[in-house]
Amino acid sequence: MSRIFINAKTEMICDTIAAALEDTGAEITCCFSDEEAEAAELSGYDVVIVSTPLRSEFGLNYVADIHARTSGVIIVLAKTEIADEVQNRIKFTGAYVLPRPFTKQSLVQTIRMAQMARESIQRLEQERSKLSKQLEDTKTIDRAKCCLIQYLNLTENQAHRHIQKLAMDTRRTQREIADDILRTYSGMTNV
Repeated sequence: MSRIFINAKTEMICDTIAAALEDTGAEITCCFSDEEAEAAELSGYDVVIVSTPLRSEFGLNYVADIHARTSGVIIVLAKTEIADEVQNRIKFTGAYVLPRPFTKQSLVQTIRMAQMARESIQRLEQERSKLSKQLEDTKTIDRAKCCLIQYLNLTENQAHRHIQKLAMDTRRTQREIADDILRTYSGMTNV
């Protein structure tokens, strides 16, 4: 844990939460003013903790706003009686709800589990992005091969080899070669 932002109704609540996280070695910023919290730059924080209710509102709209402003983990502290309702209302944000009262250990454990889940999701998102780019590259290369087959009367293997050879000879990617081929033949067909 490196940077934690805490927003609560009072300074005492902020200090209590910060004291529970003292041993983690994290840099902790406390905020007990709704205006300051709204204006805070949250993108640099790994964890944002919201202790509901806040001064001017319960805090669920604020949680939705945080979700749009940070990729960090969001932990919402709510009374045990309403924790399930709070979770249902903010589930679209991916925030974790920790029922109050809680122990220091349960708070730290919740933060760790949330961070592990976030890291896992980020890895999956990176993999999805990589696969999406590969699929897009393959589609473009296949369209370029179709142009070569249609206009140069090459077989699929010959077209594939032609693109590979041009890429190696010019030290460019097959996608770049395919884009050039598509630009060359774009006026001749609806590729």
